[in-house]
Amino acid sequence: MKKVVLSLFIMMMGLCFVACSGTGADLKSVVESAQKDGANWTEAQWKDAFKTVMKAAKPMLKDLGELQKKAEGASEEEQIKLLGEMTEKMKTYEEVNKQFEAFQKAAESTEIGKKLSEDKAFQEELAKDLGLEELLKDM
Repeated sequence: MKKVVLSLFIMMMGLCFVACSGTGADLKSVVESAQKDGANWTEAQWKDAFKTVMKAAKPMLKDLGELQKKAEGASEEEQIKLLGEMTEKMKTYEEVNKQFEAFQKAAESTEIGKKLSEDKAFQEELAKDLGLEELLKDM
């Protein structure tokens, strides 16, 4: 069961890692702009967009990180309970996930966006800038 909880957590972290500003309105605006104009963006514009999406995902990443810490060393019964908590938490982040998926699709459809989404050094720099390096280094 521990592997299931950990696998789900890793999957959600992977889903959100490449993502980037703060409010839902900002996120939606960035995603719409990426879909519409992303093919014409410079690398700097894509980096700003990734940062915006990641900031929006930060609360979710922190919540999931806390649940992962609780799951480590927990009994199977406690892990099942934590899996339920994780499922409930993810419901509160449904819109962030939806926007992230749309952003990821837009990024993957452009040369620069795809390059940045695969750039480990950029991901590490972004995590450090947002104070997520400790949370993400174990992933």
